[in-house]
Amino acid sequence: TRCDDCVRACANAHDNNPRFLRHGPIHGKYMIANACMHCADPVCMIECPTGAISRDVVGGEVVINDQTCVGCTQCANNCPYDAIRMVEVRDRIGNLIRDENGRLPIQQATKCDLCVEQRIGPACQNACPHDALFRVNMTDLDSLGSVFNR
Repeated sequence: TRCDDCVRACANAHDNNPRFLRHGPIHGKYMIANACMHCADPVCMIECPTGAISRDVVGGEVVINDQTCVGCTQCANNCPYDAIRMVEVRDRIGNLIRDENGRLPIQQATKCDLCVEQRIGPACQNACPHDALFRVNMTDLDSLGSVFNR
């Protein structure tokens, strides 16, 4: 329905900096949103000068540490799925955070982290009032087939 409740929920869960945008390739009546695949061998982690992108120890998700990301774009350039974006960082009330000269907005890498810090799971999926957004395991052909056959 393009209500964007998913994007707003993502922004609310991540200090007004959404990690999910509703875009991606369209197949028939389905849009497959570009989101992190949390790869088994993530090439996005290669060349990060600060180690800001890493695998979460507990769940194995690939996450970006906002405190150590310097906005170098290496992870975004290396991601084969175009799932990492460079964004202008905002404070909790929505104002752009600028460099020390106060001119240029600070940019950092961002991507879906499956809301690892939330026990209830991804905010986008939980916020969808139409049951239109849901996560699927792309390697589980049975569950993937049931999605397209419903």
